[in-house]
Amino acid sequence: MPISSSPEPTVPSCAPPSRVRCRVAATVKALLGLTLTAAALVWGLPRAVGASWSQIGATIAGIPTWGLVALALLWAIGICSHTIMLAAAMPGLRHRQSLLMSQTGAAVANTLPLGGAAGTAVNFSMVRRWGFTGVDFARYAMVTNLWDTLFKLGLPVLAVTWLGATSPGENALFWTAMWSLLLLAAVVAGAGVLLRSDRLAHAAGHRAGRLAVRAGREVDPAAWARRAGEMRWDTAGLVARAWPRLTAGNVLYVVLQTALLGGCLLAVGASVDPAVVFAAYAAQQVLSLASLTPGAAGVVEVGMAGVLVALGVPAPAAAAGILVYRGFTFALEIPVGGSALVWWLVRGRHRAVSARPVPASADVEPAPTHVTHPPYVLPTPAYAVD
Repeated sequence: MPISSSPEPTVPSCAPPSRVRCRVAATVKALLGLTLTAAALVWGLPRAVGASWSQIGATIAGIPTWGLVALALLWAIGICSHTIMLAAAMPGLRHRQSLLMSQTGAAVANTLPLGGAAGTAVNFSMVRRWGFTGVDFARYAMVTNLWDTLFKLGLPVLAVTWLGATSPGENALFWTAMWSLLLLAAVVAGAGVLLRSDRLAHAAGHRAGRLAVRAGREVDPAAWARRAGEMRWDTAGLVARAWPRLTAGNVLYVVLQTALLGGCLLAVGASVDPAVVFAAYAAQQVLSLASLTPGAAGVVEVGMAGVLVALGVPAPAAAAGILVYRGFTFALEIPVGGSALVWWLVRGRHRAVSARPVPASADVEPAPTHVTHPPYVLPTPAYAVD
């Protein structure tokens, strides 16, 4: 059966009777997230680094205008470079479409607590309007999340190794780097097994279907097992073809983001060793996994500033540099991505209003197709799935 004929995944939504409860829960989460963010920044950041807000503010105020413009340009180049990985994860996706998806998704995620799901729903609507299938998007989400996770695990390993190489007397740091390398190798090996094993994919899909049945959904676990096998086969093929672009795009993005962080620290007068800058960036990647606040705001700033201070950076400069950096990578993404989202919605409505029915006798051009796959043949199982 061809991949394109598989049932397409749906984005979960609240049922009509529970819409009010969903809205109340979303409001409570938003207020809680904003409260935690404000508490972490206003109260936690000065105490974590040992500097007053007056010192931090005076340091930020000393940044020249041309310096902010240069940092903004570096930030723009960085987000454009990220489209290399995104476009590679969905064959047929253009770079400008990837840029629109990344910025609108980031704007939603940075605004709402647990906003990653909402950002994914927005991106799903976009790719469907552009003619991609639900299977295309599910594969895209799987590949990009896998690559992001591997990098988030790998960056701390590289950071600790770099710091250990520049501080040979730190035996504890050296052994931490060794254990981290072993952990990363285990994760990479596990990901490789999952991408190559039909048996694991079918078993995982079947068990997920059984859990859905227990949760009250009318699904067929056998169909879910088959769909999981198709997705594994399709995803493994994409990774085999596109892994050089996926890796190169992510590496370029990491380099530019680290350069942006170093530029922000230089702008506030802190001359920091590149290994220390990279360690702070790696800490951000781990801390960004915290989803209690929108975009992990507050948690990331306190954690990154704490790492810099612990590695010898003056407290006012560390806090000021992190706030400027997060001003670009977090705060600026909200108006930029929000404006892009409004433009996309207005443009879509305008196209819907201006559309005219096509006469039956008129020649209609076929809709563009993106990627065709050979039919997936479900292997004869030599095992029993519980």
